[in-house]
Amino acid sequence: MVHGYAVADTLRRYDAMMYSAFITDFLHDAHLPRVSAREPAPDQRLIQRVAAAEDHEIAKTNGQEAGCIRSLLYVAAGGMDEAHRIVQGISTSDGAYIHGMVHRIEDDFDNARYWFRRAGSHPASAAMHSRAVGDRLTVASQPVWDPILVTDLVETSRAVGVTGDLRAVLTIEFEVLLRFLWDATEL
Repeated sequence: MVHGYAVADTLRRYDAMMYSAFITDFLHDAHLPRVSAREPAPDQRLIQRVAAAEDHEIAKTNGQEAGCIRSLLYVAAGGMDEAHRIVQGISTSDGAYIHGMVHRIEDDFDNARYWFRRAGSHPASAAMHSRAVGDRLTVASQPVWDPILVTDLVETSRAVGVTGDLRAVLTIEFEVLLRFLWDATEL
């Protein structure tokens, strides 16, 4: 438990009413948050499931949001090369934000900061910050959600270790971004 936030159970509350059956099953099997390219260990079974999924299983409509969701699922599964290939071709704020996440996870911190700057103030940032404030996390002391600060925290963790607070922050980022992208695919 981190400040009242049960990190290990965060995604277990999702059901098919919130997401497609594919995403719901994926979330129940995924080990989150993704802290680095090696933690948790990449899950080849989940990576293959994401690769085999049809767009309609991942998003309610086709388009760039479906690609972003697929890329985010690859990130969660540890398929960093696959995630990177997808977001390289998406020139939206969503694509740039996920591109920043990919580079952060790969310990390419300066490149991550570049992509977060390209993303600008992402539309999901307010929800990320609100959720962090509700959980009294480190990033809640800032006036807005700052993915560059999160990147700094991840970079620092490479020397001092990953805290429960950082795990909670990364989980919030993933959950809120996934929900934002899913909602953006509504007809």
